[in-house]
Parts: sequence; structure tokens; C-alpha cells
Amino acid sequence: MTAPPPLSMAADGILFAPSGNLDFTKLIPQTISNLAIFRQPGWCLWDPCIVDGKDGKFYLFYSRWPTKLGYDAWCTHAEIVWATATNAAGPYKFEGVALPSRGGNFWDGHSVFNTDVVRIGEKYYLYYTGNRGTTNWAAERAIPASSDEWWNHRNNQRIGVALSDSPRGPWQRFDRPIIDVGPGFGQTIVNVPNLVIKPEGGYRLYYKTLGEGPGKFGSGVFHFGADAEDPLGPFVRYPEPMVNKNKLMPEVKKTFDFHIDDHFEWIENGRYYAIVKDHDAPFLTKYGRSLLLFESPDGRSWLPAKQLLVKDFSISWNGGTTQKFSRLEMPKLLFNGNHPFILALAALPEGVKESFLVLVPLLKIPGSNRVKPD
Repeated sequence: MTAPPPLSMAADGILFAPSGNLDFTKLIPQTISNLAIFRQPGWCLWDPCIVDGKDGKFYLFYSRWPTKLGYDAWCTHAEIVWATATNAAGPYKFEGVALPSRGGNFWDGHSVFNTDVVRIGEKYYLYYTGNRGTTNWAAERAIPASSDEWWNHRNNQRIGVALSDSPRGPWQRFDRPIIDVGPGFGQTIVNVPNLVIKPEGGYRLYYKTLGEGPGKFGSGVFHFGADAEDPLGPFVRYPEPMVNKNKLMPEVKKTFDFHIDDHFEWIENGRYYAIVKDHDAPFLTKYGRSLLLFESPDGRSWLPAKQLLVKDFSISWNGGTTQKFSRLEMPKLLFNGNHPFILALAALPEGVKESFLVLVPLLKIPGSNRVKPD
């Protein structure tokens, strides 16, 4: 493991260094209540995103698929559903399905996931990943991840958006994705959308794709930002990826399959931040697979933050037990103003087959104007 470089070149040609002003570990309680867990027995849950409905309720959107189909059915059988609560931290009550499977005639007809719900003006925009598979797809039939059929689903992932006047729906879906693969966007897959409203106006959609090259991972999984004047696009991608791990670790002579993975970007005090997953060894910290903090002056040129760790893959519960996770990822933040106060995560403990969500109330930093949710 090597120390990250102290300086980087911003997109405007100005050298910058990480500010070191944000240590996310100080926001996360040392122990977390079991009340932070949201489960639905019989279902694997993933991709949590909370939005304030401005009606006295908070809306939790997430993807789910039947546990009996196996964890890898996220790629083949997921639907996007929603739950509500009067407190941002919960408890949440399941309400219904926002985006179901709608059939193989549609680009997103078999599986939808990677929820990102944003309120813009008087409308709600639900950005998501969708795909479709072969004509013999069936709701009750598991598709092994080792099969060509599963990889056909994986390689059909595209990013779309659905619109509604209310977080309760109904949601208007479209016949075409808003970001597709091809020149200027990426090869094979585009997925995991996260929309940021730029302070100077316009929108930036961050997403992941494969770099050019043969094989299932090409030259690696990279994350890019694409800008648009309208939240429906058209989007124009900035050509450089957020993170190239080979540049951060030049002594490592290997092609990373994942330079970074699942991500969430936001702006605070005029600076861009991103929580990302360090997924591929060798890792950037001693914690192995973990959530890390990156920062940027412009949302284009990124460096590891001085206080790099956000969360390792373990949780210490209030009851005195510590649980380790094979996956603790898909981070999303809910904000009070510009300040995060709920960290939503998808969790799959080691040796467990049914995933769930963890909604972590963040701490207030003394002397700051961060506040707890109502």
C-alpha cells in the first residue's frame, strides 16, 4: 500500500490538495442501534435512498428480489419499492412497488435497481438501472450467475429515469434509457446513477461503466460524471474517470477490475465529496474492502481525502456484539440543508443469504450546524 499523492491537477489546471476538513468517521456513532435495520423477511433488500416528501413523511426507496432466487438475482429479478416513516431514521412501513418488471419488450423490462430519487422543483425524478434478459425469463425461475443468461442481463444494464408529481407515484417511465453504452459513455454496461445539482446551474450524473478492453471487465470498472442542462438530459460525459487506481498506486503492476465501486457524490461548503467502495486488492487502506472518502474542487478531478476511511465492513451494535459483512455498500445520504444526517447502506453479513438495509443516524459535530433529523 502506498500513500496517495498530495497534489492533483483540477480540470481548470489548478493544483489542489485534499482539504482534510471532513472526517466522516466522526459522524458515525461508535455503536449503532438495531432499530437502524430495515428488513423484509423473504426478500433481499438493496440500494436504499431516502427523500423528504414535504408532506410530513420520509420516503425510503430501495430494490428487492426474492431471497429464494439467491443473492445474485439482483441482476435478474429486482423491483423498486418504497416505504414511509414520520421520522427520517424510521421505523419505516412498506407501502408498495414503485417500478415493477414490465416485460422483455422494454429495455428495463426484467430487473430494476440502483435507486436515486431527487426532488427538483415540484417533480420527483427516480434515476435507476434497468435491464432485460432472454425471452424465457420467468418471475419464479432463478438464473445462476455462472450462466451466459445471467451475464446477458448484466451486459444489458442501462440508466433510466421515471417522473412523478409525488413520491407516492404513479411513475412515468420511458421507452429509452437516458444514458446508453457507446462512444463517449462506456462499453457493455452503464449503471449506479447519482445526480448532483451543480451550484452554478445544471446537473451532473455520476455513473459507472467498463473501460475499453476485452473480457467481462474490459480495462476495469470506472466511474464518470456527465453534465446536462436539464435533469432529463442530454448528458455529455467528462472524458476522465473519477478515479484511476493505477495512477494512485503506480507501483502496482496489475489491471484493477474495480478502480472504485458503488458511489455517492455531494457538495458541501462549495466542495465536492464522494463516498466510494474500495473493492479490489491491493487496497488503499489497511481496512481492505471498505467505504472511503474522496474529494474534489470541481467534481471532475478527485483525490483521496486526508481522512480517507468512512466505514470498514463491520458494525458494532448497541447490544455489545460486532458483526462483519461481506458487503456494506451502496451508500446514500439524506441531508438537512447541505449537511448529511442519515447514512443509508445495503448490508449482507458474512455467511448470510438475505440482505437488509441499515439507516445510520449521523452525529452532530460540536461547533457545526449539523443537526439530527426530526
